Amino acid sequence: MATLAGVMIHGACDIMNDIYDVEIDKICKPKGVIVSGQIPVKTAWVYMGLLFATALAISFWLSPVLFACFLTGIVVGGIMYSHPRFRFKDLPGVAMLDMAICFSLESIGVWSLYAPIDGTALLVAAYVFVLTFCLTFMKDFKDVAGDISSLPLLLGSAGAAKVCCILALLPILPLAYLALQYQFLVLAILIYLLAAGRCITVLLGDPVKEGVKLKGRMITALTVPNFVMLLLAIVGLWV
Repeated sequence: MATLAGVMIHGACDIMNDIYDVEIDKICKPKGVIVSGQIPVKTAWVYMGLLFATALAISFWLSPVLFACFLTGIVVGGIMYSHPRFRFKDLPGVAMLDMAICFSLESIGVWSLYAPIDGTALLVAAYVFVLTFCLTFMKDFKDVAGDISSLPLLLGSAGAAKVCCILALLPILPLAYLALQYQFLVLAILIYLLAAGRCITVLLGDPVKEGVKLKGRMITALTVPNFVMLLLAIVGLWV
């Protein structure tokens, strides 16, 4: 149920982003369902509201901590990220910091369903923060044509790709520190190395041309090791 609620939150935030990005998406993704008119903007607002309301209701029923984390995520990762008044998404570094905060809070909320919030939970949240901050720079390569400000525009695609390759390796540090205390997390390190390596392969090629592929691999590196780590942690705590 928590995973379902999380998917709803992320989906609704994506809808909000697409609503405010109609002009940019005419260049970046003209076939998008909102920008192309397949779904009217008013309908998109209603659908977004239903997703937010349902997700918050589920999270409130599951855990007050999860509810608070999701609500904060909506404000920080939805409104402040996309709304024209704040528009954090147009500030390289700030946008990634925004998303890193949201994902780390989400990890704390999910953890609260299985165990008390302790030092281990905070270490996991720190890892998720570093992971998200380091990897989400990769998503900018896909939207270079329509972006106002991004790492590829600031450094050039080749320079930005080199920076992203280095950043992709940094999450190994907090994950390795966790593995020193909980040896069963070594598997998560191996899976992350595999996922990060697949991202680096695209970065060393033509990340702008293969921006969609890079974003897909980035999402895999962001999610799969985390789910593995969560499952391993739950089993380890119970054992």
